[in-house]
Amino acid sequence: MSVKFTNNAYTTLTTTISAGATSFDIASAASFPVLGAGDWTYVSLTNEVVKVTAITGLTCTCVATAGGHASGINVELRMTAELLNDFASDTEAVIRTSSTGSGKLPIGTTAQRDGTPSAGFLRFNSTDSSFEGYNGTAWGSIGGGATGGGSDAIFYENTQAVTTDYAITTGSNAMSAGPITINAGVTVTVPTGSNWVIV
Repeated sequence: MSVKFTNNAYTTLTTTISAGATSFDIASAASFPVLGAGDWTYVSLTNEVVKVTAITGLTCTCVATAGGHASGINVELRMTAELLNDFASDTEAVIRTSSTGSGKLPIGTTAQRDGTPSAGFLRFNSTDSSFEGYNGTAWGSIGGGATGGGSDAIFYENTQAVTTDYAITTGSNAMSAGPITINAGVTVTVPTGSNWVIV
């Protein structure tokens, strides 16, 4: 769901519309972007910029127009302030400080995770104060490594309570620093041939 645009999109209005119109017909939609559910674009009708939320055949569905427009006028997708502002705040765009600085990832608690996102999604977990990624099956921590005061990298930290069912990957071992509490009703599965060591 985002703002869409294409280069050199141009056609003409085929019917006269009145102020407040929520749709209009065009001569050709071939050069305009394909809009999926929740997508939108902006077109210029004379001197009015109109938000288009769907293009079905030759009919554009739009936010109500401020003015009326005559049949035959140009309908163009131009680089407008509306389009640029929406693109800048688009949830699919990554906000960054500079080309060599840093980018902003989504931030949220464990409870606010997406249920089943696509593999490769990343976020910062504010509950655990750590970065995590989705592998197509489950969320897991990424990066980080050891921490410490100043430039020290000595300490690996883990929480002390298992709050969600977890299965160690078959053929793998796991290690935690104890004591560890496994909450009531929660199961940790250690496959045959694997070990979970608590130090």
